[in-house]
Amino acid sequence: MQNSYLTQLDQIQEQVIQMAYQQPQEGQWNKEHDKNDFIIYSKLNQVGLKMTRTELKLNVDPKKAMDVIFDMTKRAEFDENFLEGKIVEKIDQNNVIYYGAGKSPIVLIDPRDMVALTRRTILKDGTHLVVSKSVQLDSVPNKKKYTRCEIIISGFLIKEISPGTCQVVIIANVDPKGSIPKMLINSGVSMQADAVKKLMEKMRQRTLME
Repeated sequence: MQNSYLTQLDQIQEQVIQMAYQQPQEGQWNKEHDKNDFIIYSKLNQVGLKMTRTELKLNVDPKKAMDVIFDMTKRAEFDENFLEGKIVEKIDQNNVIYYGAGKSPIVLIDPRDMVALTRRTILKDGTHLVVSKSVQLDSVPNKKKYTRCEIIISGFLIKEISPGTCQVVIIANVDPKGSIPKMLINSGVSMQADAVKKLMEKMRQRTLME
């Protein structure tokens, strides 16, 4: 089973790298937000929901940022919407299955939870990378108080481009499941800039405690 997990992660890693490095027109990404070096692109995924590619600059140590992003058990320390996180299975030091749950940023939407196969690695060009995708495990059944969402593909890339400054790219392709209208989900993409900025700043502050 572990070999299967590693193969899945290899595939997700390749897809994330491709989406992060391709030119927007090549990947048919549509620009939805562009202000102060903070850009959000989107396009429809296979189920008609918008997936996003977010680009920003951040003054942070890339290794410390990766350590914080990778460890879902500590996410609540900087993400006020995160409710709980734990390790389900540790394949090795850099490949882990996490369980996580969090509140929806949209009012009146039930909390979501997930089971995420997650990897961290460093690419040849020095980019630090975390990728995730959902997996189904009998050992982690659905809970009544949460709707189980699906992470189709998720990626967080960070690379130092000058002393103290990093380029960050976030790939998010998630199906929240449940009965949320697609129109509501898709309309929220252009409004998420402030929330992402706030989360990244809190993550940066958390790295200063390491």
